[in-house]
Amino acid sequence: MEDEMQRDGWFVRAAGAVGDLGNPFYREERRRDVWNEASAVGFQLMLWLGLAAAAAMIWIGGPPALPYVMVVIGIVGLPSLVCIVYAEKLGVRGTEGTRMARWRMVPYLVLVLTMAAGLLVRGSDDGFGASTLWGAVAGAVLVLGLMGWTEIRTRRRESAVDDIAAR
Repeated sequence: MEDEMQRDGWFVRAAGAVGDLGNPFYREERRRDVWNEASAVGFQLMLWLGLAAAAAMIWIGGPPALPYVMVVIGIVGLPSLVCIVYAEKLGVRGTEGTRMARWRMVPYLVLVLTMAAGLLVRGSDDGFGASTLWGAVAGAVLVLGLMGWTEIRTRRRESAVDDIAAR
């Protein structure tokens, strides 16, 4: 019942229209599964290439490339956010029930750090100042804090569900 109520939300309906999820193509299970896997591979490749392109742009182009770097980050980041929100609206977390292999995050971390270093070193004509560095540190602390808080909250929720199921 709750899943049906969430499916009726405007966000999920809009995402379904964008993804053409009502298409008869999705009715056959094997085709749907293969397409979902292929989409996941393509999505991951898009993330890697987008971050690599943004990092290369700032290192090669310097300050004039900054607006284009921000556009690429938005083009990569917004679909990623929509993907996560869509799944969570339907009650699924990407890390649900499994431990993510930490090594899978290494390419992302390398690309993000390369891009961040490029933004700090090449992002302005006069290099970076203390305020830029403090802003980057504050943003990183905020993001890491939110990620930690979300993980703790999720573990507590999963533990509560496991306790109820064990009874």
